[in-house]
Amino acid sequence: MQKLVLAGSLSAILLGSLMASAQSYTSFRHHNPKQDPSLNPYANYTINPDSNASINPAFNWNINPLHSNEVNPTANGRINPMNNLALNPQSNEVLNPIYMKSLSPNYASWNGLYLFTRDNEFFGYITPATQDVMISFDDRGEWNGYFVRAGNSLYNYFNVPGIWTGMYLCGDNARGFNLFDKTGKWTGMHVK
Repeated sequence: MQKLVLAGSLSAILLGSLMASAQSYTSFRHHNPKQDPSLNPYANYTINPDSNASINPAFNWNINPLHSNEVNPTANGRINPMNNLALNPQSNEVLNPIYMKSLSPNYASWNGLYLFTRDNEFFGYITPATQDVMISFDDRGEWNGYFVRAGNSLYNYFNVPGIWTGMYLCGDNARGFNLFDKTGKWTGMHVK
């Protein structure tokens, strides 16, 4: 009888853990460019900045911090978290994942976006904290920086201490973003 009760308990625990992982997989699946070609910039040319000049900062200087002072945090103090402490997780506990555990992808009911490599491999997590700040995590859920909104579809990337890396996200005119390096070249990485 004890073996039957133990087997039943183990089955319930196993079923519960399978359901929990299935829920997280279901959530991830809706963001996975390997499963949904409409999310894959290499299959959907409207979200690929190499094919769509309107979302490429090399051609659209309104979304290029090197060519527009309005979206450059070194020229515009309002979008620089070193000047505007309301945008800085080091100064604003509401944006800091160390204090606000719900921002972390390790939190049970986390809801956010995923960062993928050019090969559509999972690379990290992005948590929209406010309309102006998104927190960045690596693939293990470790906080590694944050993005600050500079325009309608542009977010500059800052490391944890608040230094602008020169990298930035540009909206893909759909449900995600593409990541550009400090020279304005698309890294091939994308957020869904």
